[in-house]
Amino acid sequence: MEINVNNTFFTGKFLLHLPSVDSTNNYAKSHIAKSSPIDGTVILADEQVAGRGQNGTVWLSEAKKNLTFSIIYQTSFLQATDQFYLSIAVSLGVWEIVNIHILKTNKTKLTAKIKWPNDIYINDNKIAGILIENTIVGMNLKYSIIGIGFNVNQDVFPKELNATSLKLEIQKGFDRNILLNEALTAIEKYFLLLKELKFDRLKNEYIENLYRYNILSRFKIEDQPFEGKIIDIDATGNLIIETQTGKEKFRFKEISYL
Repeated sequence: MEINVNNTFFTGKFLLHLPSVDSTNNYAKSHIAKSSPIDGTVILADEQVAGRGQNGTVWLSEAKKNLTFSIIYQTSFLQATDQFYLSIAVSLGVWEIVNIHILKTNKTKLTAKIKWPNDIYINDNKIAGILIENTIVGMNLKYSIIGIGFNVNQDVFPKELNATSLKLEIQKGFDRNILLNEALTAIEKYFLLLKELKFDRLKNEYIENLYRYNILSRFKIEDQPFEGKIIDIDATGNLIIETQTGKEKFRFKEISYL
């Protein structure tokens, strides 16, 4: 597809478009190692043959039907202890393009939510995933690679993935170039708020749009199910759930949703 990035200040103004790659995040790492990349550089691939998700999971994406890309941001303004706010900002950007710019403009009753820590869901199915890899120097970040997989026009997924796409939800195909422009614009908007250190604003909007927020839900820790309500996150990104025994904090991958 022909790539033209408009409506951003700097994100995607330098864009590398690859027909196929193992992982756009891996390519971005190599790019950083060989050069000093321009802030907001985007690595876009029509096909990822070894796409990665959180904690070593695999991201499966059909060639030329979805958006698989990575953004390289310079993040030296952000302390390492505050890195979860980068995850919040990026999640909100991807959530906005799905929820506001697409679902509501198509007059559907569907809504997108952010599943902690940074997956985007429609109902109980995943439509987008985010993998952030940070380089830390001293007390601060230096570079952040933000990998995004966004299901657009794929209409067949393995059942065990609980995945969906825009085409499945809206019942029409989408122009990937237009969606890329919209996504980069939305992500940059929240990234600029992050640069202004608007942590409270970002956190409040994130929690308001959190999957199963303040809803009595079932979870599992190891093999033990329990019930509780998601009520907050802390500064490091731990999930706070109110259970029958009180408030408890959970790290990523420590619990699963039932």
